[in-house]
Amino acid sequence: MSQRLRGYDVRISRFPRLLGLCQGATTEVWEYLNAAQRRLLYAREAGEESWYGTFAEIAFTLTQDVPYVTLPREIARLELATVCDNPIPVSNEFIQYLQFGNGRLRKNRRCGPEITESVTRNNAVTWTDLSNAPQYLRAYISDDRDIGKRTLLQGTDSNSNVIYSTDNLIEVTGIFVAFESPFATSTLTFNSISGIQKDTTYGKVDYYQVDPTTGEEVLLLTMQPSETTASYRRYYFNNLPCTCCPNPSASTDSSVDITAIAKLDLVPVTCDTDYCLFQNLEALIHEGQSIGYDEADTASAKQMAINEHVQAIRLLNGELGHFYGLQAPAVNFAPFGSARLERVNIGMV
Repeated sequence: MSQRLRGYDVRISRFPRLLGLCQGATTEVWEYLNAAQRRLLYAREAGEESWYGTFAEIAFTLTQDVPYVTLPREIARLELATVCDNPIPVSNEFIQYLQFGNGRLRKNRRCGPEITESVTRNNAVTWTDLSNAPQYLRAYISDDRDIGKRTLLQGTDSNSNVIYSTDNLIEVTGIFVAFESPFATSTLTFNSISGIQKDTTYGKVDYYQVDPTTGEEVLLLTMQPSETTASYRRYYFNNLPCTCCPNPSASTDSSVDITAIAKLDLVPVTCDTDYCLFQNLEALIHEGQSIGYDEADTASAKQMAINEHVQAIRLLNGELGHFYGLQAPAVNFAPFGSARLERVNIGMV
């Protein structure tokens, strides 16, 4: 029976021993494990869809008033998407600047047959944009053990000037705020936010904007304990329909249902109970050995590193076939019959 691979499963396997590490050397084991996952995730052999376990289906709702979504840190990008169960194109930033591209931000608020499309935007610092600036920024901690740890808030002040400060005689961009219970508030108001950093914490940290006049709070972001920098992928959905209901006038719900296949990003393993992005232990072992050989200073080490990497890729390809099959693709288009193309006598340019 298959199970989700955890940091613990890797630590008690052959992985540490083959790298010359002790099972109890958790810091070094996690470093090699995360490096192995990152190398396999970025390997050119991964192709467009990548490996088993590195993609997932997600669902969310949007409206014409707020036609964008900011994805959590676990997601690298959207591969395919549907709006009201209809597939739509998912494009990157460059297509809008091509001579024969779709143009930048073609907006149309009418209900009609206009093509709905999704375009990636620059990475966002917060899930919700700062509104009604200038605003104070406030951080709520969820674990008192985090009192005294710090967060760095970066952006512009109420005069739209970049905020600088001095920390232990070193000039930094932004201001440091020490966590307090139940919350800590910035001493300056912000017109915009360009970055948020924090120490590794025991609990999650919630960031709010606080109106300097009314004191009203709006949640901007929640950072998990292992997160140290805030950066999230954002997508804009152009020409969203008014509603998924066939008769818009018969529905008071103006939200639109969206589902998508998302390519997952690496969330580093930092403890035994963290899940690995890759579920193939043998592939991780080979890639870990590849890293070890790659760092060795011998004449044959580079070739041995390549050999171990090839073995890891073969195991990942075999895993895809094991779980999804080799003869059951999603789409089978055979214009020349079932024969392989090399057996079809056609000319190719």
